[in-house]
Amino acid sequence: MLAPRKRPLHLLIALSLLAFLLFVYRQSAHDLYAQLPSFPGLKSIADNAPANTTLGFGALVVVSKSGSSRRAGLLKAANVTDIELTIPTQPQWTEDDVNKFRSSEDSKMGRGSIYAWLGHHNALRWFLDSGLETALILEDDVDWDIQLRSVQVPLAATAVRSMLPPLRAPLSQSFSNPNLNPPSPQYWGDTTSWDLLYLGHCGDYFSSIDAGIGPGHHYPENLTSIPHKLYPDPSLPSRNDLHPFTASLFTAFNLPEHTRILHRSMFPLCTFGYAVTRPAAERLLSDLAPAKEPPQGIKDVARAFDVAILNACRKGAKTPSPTDPKTNPHPHPDPKQRGRYASAGLRCWTVNSELFHHMPGGSLIAQLEAEVKNFVGIPPVDAVGAEQVVARNETSNIGCGFWNGAFEFEEGDSERLAWLREEVGRKGRCLKVGRDGV
Repeated sequence: MLAPRKRPLHLLIALSLLAFLLFVYRQSAHDLYAQLPSFPGLKSIADNAPANTTLGFGALVVVSKSGSSRRAGLLKAANVTDIELTIPTQPQWTEDDVNKFRSSEDSKMGRGSIYAWLGHHNALRWFLDSGLETALILEDDVDWDIQLRSVQVPLAATAVRSMLPPLRAPLSQSFSNPNLNPPSPQYWGDTTSWDLLYLGHCGDYFSSIDAGIGPGHHYPENLTSIPHKLYPDPSLPSRNDLHPFTASLFTAFNLPEHTRILHRSMFPLCTFGYAVTRPAAERLLSDLAPAKEPPQGIKDVARAFDVAILNACRKGAKTPSPTDPKTNPHPHPDPKQRGRYASAGLRCWTVNSELFHHMPGGSLIAQLEAEVKNFVGIPPVDAVGAEQVVARNETSNIGCGFWNGAFEFEEGDSERLAWLREEVGRKGRCLKVGRDGV
């Protein structure tokens, strides 16, 4: 029997060196692949990568009627923070539109609520007609922090991607098949794994506020029992400066200071800023929040658009997100085939505390109701936070926002706008009296 032939020493050394170089090449490529910026045409998204002018969505779509007094301030805030808003033309709603919406002549649903519902539908239809894959729907009285684009959105999007990873081909496939083009990265994670993201709201307190909020009503287990992720955000106000309800909830959960939570939506209130995918928008328009009041006499149905969305999220609260393709290979089929959807409702996620909150002051709904002598009181969440808003001179849960007019500029004053965009929007300097050395 012949003894095995010994390989020359120099050949073994060469093979070992080749194996080592291949390992280094793969590792370096992997590191580079993971650090590429998050812009179209690139293969991956780095953690906390800066957001683009539409905050990583297809568009930022504003619900706003023609002639709204809120629009000028909204556009100035967008200019300072360098984000791009789309404001679809909204029809002039008529008495006929109101009557078609109501289920009967004795309907108690207010005109203001109906107009708001139709306004959101108008924005959602614009989004579907655009062909875009995602949109963030904003109401025109929202406020946000000067660090929205530079700090807050990148941190929130990184948290979403960690829970709902973006689609792309595995690195091993890319090496074995150099002709394989990985799917485009998704700044807000795999959009087949979520339906709606609450970035703007007036609180997701895990239950109705009537049940009580904070220690004695909530416990850490309320959070740890659901999918969630904690992440630090230095732009979040300190606990004492958060809305009293938010502060109480975070205290009950034992959260560190300056920490936000991304979690499955539990009881989200208000629709100041919510992101949707195309299938979610289709379902809201067609069967989850259609533009038709439910018949009178039916209990526990939505009489406002934000409640309809809350109900849709609660219906989908137990649906895994991401949804297992083995149990549901067609999460987004033809809308007519409802039984094949991943859920009877929507798979919703909440960023808590919110990134968008409505500016202090009367709502459009309240104004419209007052015109017909139907006076609407201050919502409970606003009432509880009113004293703090005055003391801080800031919108609830916003660290350095636009409500108090500190960053105003005259139309056509390009020099001041450029200065504000650089110092405030990009550098994040809160140039208000008593802040940042002013």
